[in-house]
Amino acid sequence: MPIPNKYNTGYNIGVGGAVVDHGRLLMVRRASRRGHGNWQLPGGYIEPEETIEQAVVREVFEEAGVKAEVDGIFAVRNRYDPDLGNGLYVVLVLHPTGNEPKPDGREVDRAEYLTLEEIERLTPLPPINLEVARRVLAPDRRVLLPRTLSNLSGAKFTLFVG
Repeated sequence: MPIPNKYNTGYNIGVGGAVVDHGRLLMVRRASRRGHGNWQLPGGYIEPEETIEQAVVREVFEEAGVKAEVDGIFAVRNRYDPDLGNGLYVVLVLHPTGNEPKPDGREVDRAEYLTLEEIERLTPLPPINLEVARRVLAPDRRVLLPRTLSNLSGAKFTLFVG
């Protein structure tokens, strides 16, 4: 049975990559039309054929040139707007495994690791990105960790738990 169209319309799932390296957070500046000039976490939408982990790793590499691995889920934002629809945004914490930041020159024109003090001076900086920066760089941050499980038919999936 196909999924009803109402579940495929007006709803999206996005990911943000909070890549932390030695007390600094990877931030990018948007160069594309949507959000132009905003400083934020690298990220984007999940493609139908990928998991959230695959999507965030792909987006971080595409936008900032940084190879990274997922440590866990850090935050979730849900938003409903009559004009934009219903959107879910999942922030994942990652650690870099290679490459220094290099903007893609298309979606972002700057990509760099910044301290919290440097991030607090950025403009424009959407409030969600400032809040994530403050919490992800805090010494007491909490992360939901991935655990691989199998359903009753044996198919593997990832459950993020505290």
